[in-house]
Formats: sequence, C-alpha cells, structure tokens
Amino acid sequence: MTKFGTLGRVVATTTLLVGATVAAPAIASASANAPASCGTDSFITIEKYGTPYYRPIGTTAGKYNAGETSTLRYAIKTTTSRSTSWTVGGSASVGWGIAKVEAKFDHNVTKKTTKGITVTDTLKVKSKNYGYVTPKVEYRRFNIRKEHYGANCKIVVNQNYGVIDVIWTNPFFSECVSKHSCTPKP
Repeated sequence: MTKFGTLGRVVATTTLLVGATVAAPAIASASANAPASCGTDSFITIEKYGTPYYRPIGTTAGKYNAGETSTLRYAIKTTTSRSTSWTVGGSASVGWGIAKVEAKFDHNVTKKTTKGITVTDTLKVKSKNYGYVTPKVEYRRFNIRKEHYGANCKIVVNQNYGVIDVIWTNPFFSECVSKHSCTPKP
C-alpha cells in the first residue's frame, strides 16, 4: 500500500485547484458568448419624428400701441378646425394612436379643434409699437411600430403603423412686436 505523505497531499490538492481554476474561465467564457434572453413578447415603440410645426386656427389680430408700454389683450374667434391624423401609413385608428402617445409622454393630446370658439392672448407691447397675434395649433409627429426581439436581441419590426401628427398644444399663440407691421412666428 502506498502512503501519500504530506507532500503528496499538497501536490494532489494543488493539481485539483489548478485544474478548477483553468476550467472556470472556460465555463464563464462560454456563457458570456451565449445570446442573452431578451424575451419573446412584442411591444409598441413610439418615437418622436421630425420637429414640431404650427397651423393657424384663426386670423391674425394686431394693434398699434400709441401710449406707454402696456399689455394688450386679444380675443380672436377661431375660423378653422384642425385634427390629429395619420400622415404616413396609418393602419390603426387615430384614437388608438393618441392613446399610445398620451401614455408614453404623459401629455393630453387634442383629437380635433372646433371653429367658432373665442381664444384670448395677452401680449406686452412697447410704446409706439405694433403687436400681432395668430392663434395656431402645435403639431408633433410620432412614429409608432409593433416590434419584438429577434436573434442576438436585435429589434425586428412586426408592423409599422406609420407617422401620426398629433395636436400637442391648442391654442398656441404666435406673436410679434415691432415698430412696423410684422408676421407672428412660428
């Protein structure tokens, strides 16, 4: 019978530990190269698309301030109705698109404006200057898609619902103040 002395146990233990250390990185490396599980469920993606733009809902009103600097009040009746709508694609209802945008950005969107409503704005106008105001709506655009994760967690588009133009601000007032007549921007 062969007896292992203390030296034999040390050699055997060291060999065992070295083998474990060499094997451990190989196991960790194999799991690091395996694709992570990103899930299989589909999800809705809503992204801002382009920049805001503005459309008038009433005529421009203006006044000349012959006195001291003051705040002028404008009451303007809306003459045009505007709507939230799909501009590109649009394979879903407008109401569904509005609900998705409102949920994502926590902001109330206007579906449609009504003409014949009086809107008011105040504008500080310097002495001997004109002040002009135009009531508008502010539109913002969003692209809405249904997607899922594919191989290697790459995003795959199931369906592109298109671009929805939502009325973000109603009314929005374009204003200008000048010594001469001016056009309210934006």
